[in-house]
Amino acid sequence: MILDTIFTVLQYILTGITVLTLYKFVYMVIGFFWKARTYAETQNRHKFAVIICARNEEKVIGNLLDSIAEQNYPKELVTVFVVADNCDDDTARICREKGAVVYERHDPKRARKGWALEFGLENILRDYGPDYAEGFFVFDADNLLHPDYMQEMNKAFDTGEYDVVCGYRNTKNFSTNLISSGYGIHFYRSSFAYHRPRQIVHSSTHIAGTGYLVKSQWLKDGWHWTCLTEDTQFTYEVISRGGKIGYCENAEFYDEQPTRFKTVLKQRIRWAKGRLYAFFAYGYKLVAGIFRKKTNKWSCYDMIFYGFPYGLCSGLLAIATFLASFIGVAAVSGWQGIVEQYVTLSVLKTLGIALGLYWLQGVLTAFFVVVRERKKIHCPKGKLVFYVLFFPWFDLVDVPLSIASLFMHVTWRRIEHDDTTKVEDIVGPRSLRDVPENGVLEDGISEERVPEGGVSESGAPEEEREKECAATQSDAEEGGKEEEGSADAQR
Repeated sequence: MILDTIFTVLQYILTGITVLTLYKFVYMVIGFFWKARTYAETQNRHKFAVIICARNEEKVIGNLLDSIAEQNYPKELVTVFVVADNCDDDTARICREKGAVVYERHDPKRARKGWALEFGLENILRDYGPDYAEGFFVFDADNLLHPDYMQEMNKAFDTGEYDVVCGYRNTKNFSTNLISSGYGIHFYRSSFAYHRPRQIVHSSTHIAGTGYLVKSQWLKDGWHWTCLTEDTQFTYEVISRGGKIGYCENAEFYDEQPTRFKTVLKQRIRWAKGRLYAFFAYGYKLVAGIFRKKTNKWSCYDMIFYGFPYGLCSGLLAIATFLASFIGVAAVSGWQGIVEQYVTLSVLKTLGIALGLYWLQGVLTAFFVVVRERKKIHCPKGKLVFYVLFFPWFDLVDVPLSIASLFMHVTWRRIEHDDTTKVEDIVGPRSLRDVPENGVLEDGISEERVPEGGVSESGAPEEEREKECAATQSDAEEGGKEEEGSADAQR
């Protein structure tokens, strides 16, 4: 009787939390129908530092460094720092050959990205000083940057509105299998249901591991967020202290996703454990932030329910309720009662219906995400339909892995990256254009990304702009290069 009362109260609490998070459906509507904000052109070019933490990433880090070198942004304003974290391969050598400043770290007992960032910032501040750069980019070694990534991030940074700016996270190996596509749809969903709507309603979004830019003021004393999910920890710190985390959708970067289920188990358990720690370590700060004067109250409220472990709590409550009922039936009626109570067609039918509805919800969510983000997804249509139909597996494993993480000693483990895709394989070689020291392109025209709808930020229709570019290219180039100039203008 007492247990029934406790379970009923807990169920009411979870139902109340569900009601308090209904705003997320409004987010999804905004994310589907509204376009993300684009930022105005600026003549200001800020000085940035790039921090990459890498552990035995010789297969992929060279491609990331190449994509940084090929940015449509003045090269003298970008310095790349690499933390070779417990490496026993050629990662450090490759990075030095490509012009990066490399700090080698050997501390296997503290092998974790947060500690690697702490080590890297400590050395950068010592050798270059706290005012060396205006902002710090953070990337993982398997990332690739669109040629306009830094240019677009600079626009958002120059507004002065944000303490942190996050880019658009795309997937470079989406079509490999069900696992990589599941991760891909998950991150597209984050843009669709969180980043874009939060930007539109002028709220803060969350940091998702990589591809973000931090204002240097936050790092003058170094990096102090070292839990299993340092990105979530830093998100809560920034928002609870009144900072703002912005989003720049035109700043696109590409991430390699896992392709093996063994990797899924390791990574998702780490995510669950780290986010649980971050929530209970910083949740009270977010609650307090709602009542402070210099914080965004809505952002604090939003992050409380973004981080609340609803799936874990629901799963534990369901298991506890079932076990209490099971033990009660066993005590009264024995095994015969258990068979009569639970091993019945109606029970199996109920479980099947529940699972079917859950699966249908996941498929519908994936469908709307894919429809909205279709221009970003690189995958044949037939495979994409297949991946949408089976996407719910990604969310289905979350509850059992979250429960398992409670009883495990979780450590950071390296995820092997072996996808050697280059950025030109995704965007095409003609999108890569050299930028001189002064940041002005050879033809005198700065590249401008045209947002959806066919109108550029300068207000010129896309067709007119293409004609102008074609005419400029024709005048500037000799007859033998006319065809190449036309192709570039069309691009």
